[in-house]
Amino acid sequence: MPMRSVPFALSVLTLALVACGPSPEASKKVTAESVKSATPEAAPPTPAPTGPSGGPQFSTNVPASSVPDPSWFSPALLPGATVTKKGRSPTDDQGRFTAQILFAFPAGATLKDCVDPLAAALAKIVPTVQREEKDGRVTLTGDTADQHVMFMCGDANGTLTSFVSYRWTQPPPAAP
Repeated sequence: MPMRSVPFALSVLTLALVACGPSPEASKKVTAESVKSATPEAAPPTPAPTGPSGGPQFSTNVPASSVPDPSWFSPALLPGATVTKKGRSPTDDQGRFTAQILFAFPAGATLKDCVDPLAAALAKIVPTVQREEKDGRVTLTGDTADQHVMFMCGDANGTLTSFVSYRWTQPPPAAP
């Protein structure tokens, strides 16, 4: 390479580095402290927004153990079935929660064995029972002054199963 082209090549290289090369900050020494100071702090968690319908605000509150279940909400509701799961959701900002019991029926039980006792029990709890049959399942629902009640019966993985639930629509009364 002739000597004349060396200064030209250096000037082209200098221009390329200035135009496309690393920023001046890139030449700074990177340390753990500089990375930590450049990393944004984690923002505090934001509260759950209110739904457009003013729906419940769920929180990380523990389930309300001091509020008793209604007298009808018990394993005695379906004496021929076995309780496989029972629980409550966390309370919302007004103390409302949902409670549920999952029942499994013995082999040979029919949909009628599940629906009939639940329909009779629900008729004693709510003024109007709504019934929906879809895809081999029966859902019975109704509302009291303070709760929405739902009973479901159907096959789940080859076992006749019932889901019994109530959800507070008003803040529950304080426990005595």
